[in-house]
Amino acid sequence: MKKKLLFLLAFLLTSSIAFSQVRLSTVYSAPAINEDSLLSGLRSIRGVYYDADPFGTGQSAILATNYNKNGVVNLFVNVGNDSLELVWTSPLITENGGKDTPRYPMFGDLDGDGLVEIIYQSNKNGVFIYEWDGVKGSYNFGTQPSQTIRLFPKLTGEYEYAEVADIDGDGQNELICVFNSRDGNDDDGYFIIHSSGNWSTDNPGFSSFDTEFQTLRGSTGYGLNGGTPAAMISAQLDGQGLKEILMTNWNFKNVTPLRVTGPNTYEMADTTNGNLQLMDADKVALFGGFAYDIDGDGREEVYLPTYSTGHFIHMIHYETGQSTSQITPENVVEFDLNSQADSNLVAGATFGYGYGDIDGNGKPNLYFTSSYPSNVVTAEFEGGDKTDPANWKFSKLYAGDSTIYSGMTITDSAGVVDTAFKVQTAFVSKMWDKYTDFDKDGFEDMILPYQAINDSIEVIHKTWVDTAYVADTTNIRNPKIWGLRILEATNPTGVKEKNVTIVTPDNYVLNQNYPNPFNPTTTITFQLPLDKRISLKVYDILGKEVKTLINDQEFKKGNNKVVWDGTDNFGSKVASGNYIYTLKYGNFTKSMKMTLLK
Repeated sequence: MKKKLLFLLAFLLTSSIAFSQVRLSTVYSAPAINEDSLLSGLRSIRGVYYDADPFGTGQSAILATNYNKNGVVNLFVNVGNDSLELVWTSPLITENGGKDTPRYPMFGDLDGDGLVEIIYQSNKNGVFIYEWDGVKGSYNFGTQPSQTIRLFPKLTGEYEYAEVADIDGDGQNELICVFNSRDGNDDDGYFIIHSSGNWSTDNPGFSSFDTEFQTLRGSTGYGLNGGTPAAMISAQLDGQGLKEILMTNWNFKNVTPLRVTGPNTYEMADTTNGNLQLMDADKVALFGGFAYDIDGDGREEVYLPTYSTGHFIHMIHYETGQSTSQITPENVVEFDLNSQADSNLVAGATFGYGYGDIDGNGKPNLYFTSSYPSNVVTAEFEGGDKTDPANWKFSKLYAGDSTIYSGMTITDSAGVVDTAFKVQTAFVSKMWDKYTDFDKDGFEDMILPYQAINDSIEVIHKTWVDTAYVADTTNIRNPKIWGLRILEATNPTGVKEKNVTIVTPDNYVLNQNYPNPFNPTTTITFQLPLDKRISLKVYDILGKEVKTLINDQEFKKGNNKVVWDGTDNFGSKVASGNYIYTLKYGNFTKSMKMTLLK
């Protein structure tokens, strides 16, 4: 049985899938939970967020949610040489958190000081804000939140979508979000919040928060009192003045517009035609939706996927002269993704979304995500009247990988062996593509986070014995725990295959010094996965610094070494005993113990 399992593992590692238009350029295979209790959480990523240059260095960055350890956010940056590096993980939460949060991370600048922040919501804690220290190359967002927003009536719960923007044109960014309270429906709400004062890394200063707009489910009409809040989506619906906000909730896919009329001033829709339920069944745009001007007429539309009948997409649009203080069936177009050649293009729900021109033909595409075998489907606008479904082309862009399995059954009947595989049906959650080119090579990239990927594969081996099958069941490690994938566009002539390396802290290796014990000198060796500025210091057993061997210097990728001669920073010989040497690389460290004997 052991030999058979080893063969199966080798087979699983070498199997692959081919598809047109795009190629799988990058995957991150998360460790199993028994291998890394934190990073194993990256096998089920609720959402990602992207910025082309958050640090002013030309480096793009990706945020990814991680449910493990009560919920953290991981920060990856593009470090060149076809490498993406994990450079920061938010501090572990010691109180509250969990309950499948965070669900949506963001970059933003709520205090307006020009320093990028990482913003996400944590169950029972509020909305954490971590501000970058502004030091190029540090990626340091602190060891505790710079500030925390706690203005919601109750803190138990979550949101799936949020925005940071100057929605009212007053020169100050606001947080625009809903909150799904787990303490009671009446505490569900819709919020617009701004800050006063400034904070810094690890320091709230004298800052505070105020609520510009709030309406709670229990005291609101417009269909908002009938179901869980889903999203507030800003959009330039009428093509003039300030943007509007489309509010949507889980009540037959209910929508209602909110007008922004001036600084800190918001108006709910008219009481007549103030809201619309888009479906006869109780559905919702679970992860919110997005604004995009598909035909370049200066007016944005809002596009909403559907959970759980995912083949229906709704476009909210306004024509010249139509009032955004109401919404009627004239403002809605329903697209059925299953209405064209492939009548089963999407079998389940649609979750995430994006837009771009992945095939490079000059026609804009809308992207929607689902479960295997419809991980990414596209709606390409062919031109003409955007409200006419005949002017759209629906197709499957990426089915997913048919060689990622959740189970397999091996049947041995009198020496005739048959193997049946159960394909993993994980779904793409909150993808990111807005004409994105994360590695800046001129080809569009699509960042795909996945949920519901198993870290093991159940193997059932059935052998015919006498008059019946005898089953033996075991589990093997899933070699493709691909919780994060990046698709890259191809052109008609193809693109040379590019393997992008994802570097994690475990890829940095600090070896045991040699000799050990030693007298009077010893050599410390280490391996770097890429060129990196590092420090290497020696401490006594109480944590006091004894010797700086490397001080924030850049070393080349590969094997490196340094010699310690047993002296301190003043050149004096140190006493016999145990010492700790620590390699610091970015926001991470590795340490080992050594012994000096005289």
